[in-house]
Amino acid sequence: MLIWFTRNIASTTTGTHADVRPLELPGNIADSIKQVERAVPQLRCWKVVSTSETGLHLTRTTRVFRFVDDIHVTFAPHGTGCLAHFESRSRVGVGDLGQNRRNILELQQALRKAT
Repeated sequence: MLIWFTRNIASTTTGTHADVRPLELPGNIADSIKQVERAVPQLRCWKVVSTSETGLHLTRTTRVFRFVDDIHVTFAPHGTGCLAHFESRSRVGVGDLGQNRRNILELQQALRKAT
């Protein structure tokens, strides 16, 4: 619980949280990017900011205080599909009360439903 008051980031690459892991997706990287682009409009307070050949930059605005969190999703080929890595970071503050972790888990749940 102390982590929620001292960290403002969650990441699948640095192991910030035990339950925040990369997600395997079917298809190639371009297909996975399109899948995220289709899922984000279904999520409240989320927005696609930009895309590249290997990932996306998203934002999520918190409901009460309207803080903006930046979420980066990067993809790499993995087996017959690709592996998605996630990083969510608060723009302000020292602790996030677990919001960045929840951002990643919310997006992953939406992607699982879409596959």
